[in-house]
Amino acid sequence: MTAEPAPAGDRRAFLSEMPAGPGERRLVAAALAISVLAFCALAPFAQIKLARLPAFIPADEAALALTGLITAVLLFGHATHLRSRPLLVLGAGYLFNALIAVSHALSFPGLFAEGGLLGAGPQTTAWLYMFWHGGFALFVLAYAVQRRVDARPIAPGYAGYATLAAILGASLVVWALTVLATRGHDLLPAIMSDNGYTSAMIGVIGAVWTLIVVALAVLWRDRRRSVLDQWLLVVLCAWLFDVALSAVLDAGRFDLGFYAGRLYGLLATSFVLGVLLVETARLYGHLDAALTAAEARNHELQSSREALAHAQRFEAMGQLTGGVAHEFNNLLTIVMGNLEFILRSAKTEPKLERWARAALNAVERGQRLTGHLLTFGRRQITRPEIVNPNHLIADFEVLLQKAVGERVPIVTRFSYLADPVRLDPAQFKTALLNLVANARDAMPDGGTITIETTNVELTADDTRRDPQVKPGPHVLIAVSDVGTGMTREVIDQAFEPFFTTKDVGSSGLGLSQVYGFMRGAEGHVAIDSAPGRGTTVKLYLPRSIDDAKSPQSDFPPLRSAQHRETVLVVEDDAEVLGIVTEGLKELGYATVAASNAVDALGVLRSDAPIDLLFSDVVMPGGMTGIELAAEARRLRPGVKILLTSGYTALPGALPDDLPLLGKPYRRDELASKLRTAISA
Repeated sequence: MTAEPAPAGDRRAFLSEMPAGPGERRLVAAALAISVLAFCALAPFAQIKLARLPAFIPADEAALALTGLITAVLLFGHATHLRSRPLLVLGAGYLFNALIAVSHALSFPGLFAEGGLLGAGPQTTAWLYMFWHGGFALFVLAYAVQRRVDARPIAPGYAGYATLAAILGASLVVWALTVLATRGHDLLPAIMSDNGYTSAMIGVIGAVWTLIVVALAVLWRDRRRSVLDQWLLVVLCAWLFDVALSAVLDAGRFDLGFYAGRLYGLLATSFVLGVLLVETARLYGHLDAALTAAEARNHELQSSREALAHAQRFEAMGQLTGGVAHEFNNLLTIVMGNLEFILRSAKTEPKLERWARAALNAVERGQRLTGHLLTFGRRQITRPEIVNPNHLIADFEVLLQKAVGERVPIVTRFSYLADPVRLDPAQFKTALLNLVANARDAMPDGGTITIETTNVELTADDTRRDPQVKPGPHVLIAVSDVGTGMTREVIDQAFEPFFTTKDVGSSGLGLSQVYGFMRGAEGHVAIDSAPGRGTTVKLYLPRSIDDAKSPQSDFPPLRSAQHRETVLVVEDDAEVLGIVTEGLKELGYATVAASNAVDALGVLRSDAPIDLLFSDVVMPGGMTGIELAAEARRLRPGVKILLTSGYTALPGALPDDLPLLGKPYRRDELASKLRTAISA
């Protein structure tokens, strides 16, 4: 059975309320046609006498009573849920049908007693039959009128009481009619004579037929017929044929018309039950689908919660490691500066010089470690460019091969249609170096490392584990090995800082740097691995809509500070400020020191000669080095800018026109950056 879909959000979307669709109307028309054809075929033979089968009556009416009772229960359930008055009336009609069928069977002569039970007389069963068919037509008529004139729902909280009242009302009507047909049968005109009908039966049957036809007409005229209304038309037609065959066209009890009419009555009672049972099955199907969908949504919600918790944990770790690395870089800057002063001292002893150089090497190792931490925490200042990943990897391939050694060949498989991407080339090369180093270590007996590029399209399912990654076109860079592989537990922890499965001495920051780099590049990193079948680390980078830039090979000429250029040094750490100004003086620069942006602006607004602003990026006081640089250019259009930082907490990348020197730095790096900035 089919029906038109109910409007979204309609809580009354039951088949008993939904408008009938074309398929439903065709099915109803077919049922009506079959009923009419069967009636036309049986009518001429209605008076043919058949064998007397007393068991037919209790079997037929027991089935009819049971069918009516089940239908009533279902209708009452719908009425209570929907708070529908019409359904309540119709449910009472089917309960009336079931109860009066019992009275009719008990009072039928010769069935349970010679004259029938309940004190039945010779007219009792005939009148109960008429009350039965006329009464049910009245209930259907009341249902149809109620639908047309008053569709107000039952008041909230009263549906149960209304249902109980309907049950009691239907029972009371059946009791009253049964008493009238048994105890008061002498008050009623005779409509049976022996086994035949009297002339008074014509008027009674006419009244019953009229009620059925009026109910049919009211239902038919309602253009908003529901699925239930459509099938009630079939029910009333069958009810009409029941009366015609068993009370008009037949000659008496137990002829063809009598048996056929009773079967029509049973079918009439069963049509609506069939519709409601189909609806119940569909509702269970919808419920099962809803439960399945709810389980899927709960699973997705749990996955989203886990992904969110994972992202929040990494974000918190990133903030912690980034902050620690920033402060550690300031300390390394002080240590590195003092060590260089010691090394440049003319009185440095050979043993002291050896110790100082060892300490300086340790500082450089610490610098690399903090660089990994800053990348993981996305606190590293980036210089993103639009690049072709194939070119970037190809240019770096020789160094990668030297890093892993000749025993582990690197094979590249480039898609020549690979789209351009936006990333920091230096951080990408570091990430790639970390990946090939891990791949080499995973193959103690040797093997091949494969680097592949290709274009892919990420869907919502692909990015569900990482809510920050948007679906769409990406470039996949995959680094694969044929090594020992990883367990699920190792994969889940692989990107966490300091986690490692290698021997003591490994920092455990390699994959953390890769993770931080990919997050900063708005990409997604995934690991595909299992014990014994190698590992593939997949880097998904968003496709750039801009064209890749060609690498720049021309650099501005360098020159020394022979003209005593003046550098305004802005640094909130007093010890770092002292080291920097001392180093600049050794390089031949004049210096002006400021501990914050406010003091620096005071200097810039004065008449003091300033050739270059050398400022930390992150400072207290609400103004960053980037903002200070913009204000300096406004106050002094010709001033040169050089920034420095251990990290930046600012969103986005550093402007392309602002050069940067990362902390910690050696004096030679500072000298080179200064000469480049001044010469620009």
